[in-house]
Amino acid sequence: MNRIPVLVVTGFLGAGKTTFLNWLIHTHRNLKLALVENEFGSASIDRDLVVGMRSENIYDLSNGCICCSISNEFSITLTDLADQAADIDYLLIETTGVADLSNVIRPFFSEKELSDRFLYQGSVCLIDALNFEEQLKGSEQQMQVILSDLMLINKSDGVAEERLAELERRLTAYNSSAKSERINFGVPGEFRLETFADEVYGGIEKKLARPVMFRVVESKKYTTFTHQFKGEINIDRFQHWFNYFAAINQLEIYRIKGVLFPEGGAEKVIVQSVGGAVSYTNGSMIIPVDEKINTLVFIGRSIDADRITFELESYLHED
Repeated sequence: MNRIPVLVVTGFLGAGKTTFLNWLIHTHRNLKLALVENEFGSASIDRDLVVGMRSENIYDLSNGCICCSISNEFSITLTDLADQAADIDYLLIETTGVADLSNVIRPFFSEKELSDRFLYQGSVCLIDALNFEEQLKGSEQQMQVILSDLMLINKSDGVAEERLAELERRLTAYNSSAKSERINFGVPGEFRLETFADEVYGGIEKKLARPVMFRVVESKKYTTFTHQFKGEINIDRFQHWFNYFAAINQLEIYRIKGVLFPEGGAEKVIVQSVGGAVSYTNGSMIIPVDEKINTLVFIGRSIDADRITFELESYLHED
């Protein structure tokens, strides 16, 4: 069964999520999209798009797409949606401005029924450049930044260059591996759902390939720790350690992203963890002349960088 790719759209209240989603729907008419919203009808997709109800909380849209609201348990909603529309090309999920993003992402990694039917591609976070200072004080908004893969800094034309640079610096302190882009009116420069995953994973690889070896970035509430180590690794041995590590540290470490070079592998491995749930996907092809540097980024509330380094190095190199 081909899995349905999933994109999560999150962001601050008033940051432009609705405008961005409407733009996505209108510019991807070649795809059969499904849109899942926390609260359908409050201030979301264009009401003119809705043409009828397929069943409770599932709506047909005028451009051939469908939309539903989360009225019960999240996994049940997604399963029902997949059953009723097996020809979906892409699933979009819009969260509320104060949603705990980890609760939206985690099921795609941890629940077999969802991981068998859906393929989580990443998350886009809309950021209000005019009001970010006040909004970044909220823990939910900070977590949206931490867990995102692409940060769209909206309304940037109304903010001075110095202030935008400071905003980008602060966002990097929360999430050093995500790509950011300045936009206006909720519309990015170039964005295609068909290539989003490749660009996200490619962007992760490029950012994590920078030779930092060991770096800790601390904000007032969160710490980002980057660790690199050379050579090919036994991926089975790594998974045995990493799956256990992510599970027991899920309350302190919110997000882990990394690029690995497996022994004898032709492709890099992209590893991700959200709330203790883990995912492994194939990355780009390994070029023989490239230096093999594995990179892991840990983002959390309380990170003991020395302990992580000791555990990982000891486990990977023990007899």
